[in-house]
Amino acid sequence: MHDITLRSVAPDEDARFKALLEAHHYLGTAAKIGHALWYVAIWRDQWLALLVLSAAAWKCAARDQWIGWDRRYQFDRLHLIANNARFLILPQWHVPNLASKVLSLCQHSPVY
Repeated sequence: MHDITLRSVAPDEDARFKALLEAHHYLGTAAKIGHALWYVAIWRDQWLALLVLSAAAWKCAARDQWIGWDRRYQFDRLHLIANNARFLILPQWHVPNLASKVLSLCQHSPVY
């Protein structure tokens, strides 16, 4: 499974994406509110995993403390953070290291 790709969900695929999240993710579907990116991981034309990235929360004390942000940096740098709102490996694709592979592809995917 070395030729896995990660791409944005096309508008005509929204219904399928939402239905799979609703059926298989414990939080259900994720609305496209604000800045949100929907991705699908594909191998040989098969959907393997779904990923929703959204804008970071305005305030998260644990995150800001871990990063070392104080109030004056928080708002200037918040755009550098993305929130992993949903991540789903589809049930038929539970194979070793797939989640790590899909997440690693995020750093190479273009933002639309």
